[in-house]
Amino acid sequence: MHQYQKDFTKINENLMLTLGSYAFGNFAVSGAAYFVSEDQATKRFHEMNVMWNTVNLGLAVPGYIKAKRGGKALTFEEMIKEQRKTETIFLVNDVLDLGYIATGIWMRNEAVNQGDRADMFKGYGNSLILQGSFLLAFDAYAYYLHRNHAKQLLMLDKVSVYKRGVGMVMVIALD
Repeated sequence: MHQYQKDFTKINENLMLTLGSYAFGNFAVSGAAYFVSEDQATKRFHEMNVMWNTVNLGLAVPGYIKAKRGGKALTFEEMIKEQRKTETIFLVNDVLDLGYIATGIWMRNEAVNQGDRADMFKGYGNSLILQGSFLLAFDAYAYYLHRNHAKQLLMLDKVSVYKRGVGMVMVIALD
């Protein structure tokens, strides 16, 4: 069980490092581009990217620290609960990501009806499409990694190894 939990936290550590790196890259690129953009829609696009990635970084840093620390050793039942909770979070996030993309498409299409707010709607809409698309791929991949890893946990519940005399006995539940 110890190795399974260690691998679980390593997956989370790598995911949070990826999210944080993405956020940092967005800060650098969009932060600089905001100041050199002459087109207002482009300026709003970069502005929203910076704001959006403030949230991403705010999630990634504590998530990375938590994963790096590892936490207390979990029992089998606690690990199953943690595994399911983590998978559920990434699935729910994927639904939210689709909402971000849809909102971005709506904003971009609605921009023509917004008068003096048209540039903001277009720029923010494009940013929501980009950020939502990244997060959709990120959360789907995170779910895939955790779901694939969970197969090992489920097997741990079906295999038992016992010492018997000078040998060992392995019992595999076939249900």
